[in-house]
Amino acid sequence: MFQYIIKRILIFIPTFFIISLLIFGLSKLTTGDPVLMILKGGAQTGTTGQRSDMMNGEKDYAQKAQELGLDKPTFYFALTSAAYPKELYKIQKAHHRQLISRLIDQYGNSDAVMDYYEQLKELQYNIADVPDDAYATKVMLRSNINDLFFDYDPKGIEFKLREVTTELAKDTNEVATIANQWQSLITSYQNIIEHQTPAQLYIPKVYWYGGDNQYHTWMFGDYPWLGTVDSSHYYRMEALSVKIKQLRPEESSISRSVSTLKGKNFRLEKKIAKDSMNRSLVDSLQLEIANNNTKIEAFNHQKATISKNIAVLFEERDSLFTTREVYASKGFLRGDFGTSYTDGKKVADRVNDALFWTVIMNIIAILLAYFISIPLGVNSAKWKMKGRKVIDNTNTTILFILYSLPNFWIGTLLLVFFTTAEYAEWMDFFPSSGAQDSSLRGNPDASIGTKLLDIAHHLFLPVFCITYGSLAYLSRQMRGSMLGVIRQDYIRTARAKGLSERKVIWKHAFRNSLFPIITLFSSVFPRTLSGSIAIEMIYAIPGMGYLLLMSITSRDWPIVFAIVMLVAILAMIGNLIADILYAVVDPRIKY
Repeated sequence: MFQYIIKRILIFIPTFFIISLLIFGLSKLTTGDPVLMILKGGAQTGTTGQRSDMMNGEKDYAQKAQELGLDKPTFYFALTSAAYPKELYKIQKAHHRQLISRLIDQYGNSDAVMDYYEQLKELQYNIADVPDDAYATKVMLRSNINDLFFDYDPKGIEFKLREVTTELAKDTNEVATIANQWQSLITSYQNIIEHQTPAQLYIPKVYWYGGDNQYHTWMFGDYPWLGTVDSSHYYRMEALSVKIKQLRPEESSISRSVSTLKGKNFRLEKKIAKDSMNRSLVDSLQLEIANNNTKIEAFNHQKATISKNIAVLFEERDSLFTTREVYASKGFLRGDFGTSYTDGKKVADRVNDALFWTVIMNIIAILLAYFISIPLGVNSAKWKMKGRKVIDNTNTTILFILYSLPNFWIGTLLLVFFTTAEYAEWMDFFPSSGAQDSSLRGNPDASIGTKLLDIAHHLFLPVFCITYGSLAYLSRQMRGSMLGVIRQDYIRTARAKGLSERKVIWKHAFRNSLFPIITLFSSVFPRTLSGSIAIEMIYAIPGMGYLLLMSITSRDWPIVFAIVMLVAILAMIGNLIADILYAVVDPRIKY
């Protein structure tokens, strides 16, 4: 038996890693940019702000990508074509990588494609330096250059290149430098077309990256397994980031105020030109313009001070960033499931909070289901053998009625009739939502017994809804297996020897009829973690099912895939336990 258990465990290990590869691969197919989702668009200011804002946005993006381990290649190796450069993973923004990949897929010649991409990036920075006097041209250029980062269709690219060239020809004095660079961009795109290398797309290429990759970091982590790490630099950087975030809104508010005052002055100047003969009105308007200019000057001075403070904070943070050791994760095997996209918290913390209630409900439900179903199934088989059709048929009918009723429907009915006084005051037995009374949750004076009774009061209906549907299925499996065993010759022999009916049933027949129940355990066991989405939503239980649904709707993929991975692990553990129990129940079982 020992060898049997060892062999089953050895099968478990490669299965675990195959499943981890599948789940990791699915996580890479999700839409959206994880870094931008965590930064909540902060790094996107680089597409609309000034050069300094763009550079700071790029720094924020690079730092967050490094903290998440997304600045690394995806896997230990890559099987691709010779047209793709080995270092493509270093282009961190997802839509930038997609642009480069799609252009390479069409034309090959990665050198020309990368030159075109670098020209786009350089233009994006230089457009930010265009003076506000050419505001309309600046907006047009910025819009088109942003579109080109998403456009890989030849017709769309050529249309935008022609459109901007035509517009720049009308305004060459103010944006002469941009016009020259735009011509360089057109030349680089034409170079892609004229020097295509499609043959390289059909030449296979294998790039080896080693262990410093995203999958390895996600599974095993890059944090040292032994010893500790000095985190003082990390905490200082976090404090600096908080200060920067606090100053940013103030800087933006001042910029909006300046823009508003400039807009007012522009309208006042137009009014002066229109009513220039009305001297008293002109004087009052000119006084208002002068006051506005004074405010603008004060605001600009204030903004310059804030910008200087932000620059100092960025400089200190950057200096710390270059000196500290950056570790993305401790790895899934050490309980580090990544960072939530919605609130930036550790996924492990979010999962632990939800896991508590799901485990409590489902362990109680599973224990109740087995403790009720197994005796019920055994007795049902005895009733059948003894010809007690009425009680057997009644039991079967009731169980199948319960099995046919959807738990979300029953849960809704129970919620309506037994948690409110709308139909009758005496029917308001249970709380309508939640897993615990909020007044008791944080009350240090409440006794443990009081809290346990409160939890039981809240969870009675959800546990009932999870339990009743399993009774019919488990008891019928037990009944069918028991009937097959009771008819065996060795059971008749045991009766002939004069053993009591209790010993015959529970000592000889029961053990050999457990195989279907053990098999079902492997599918029931993962439910202790995955939870019941419908029941948790109906009763507002903050469990794993509720967390999973909320994470899917908010596209918080680290939480979704952490739960999927944990459920898959429990499914494998359930199968492993079932295999071991087979050998315990019947020593004749071999690998």
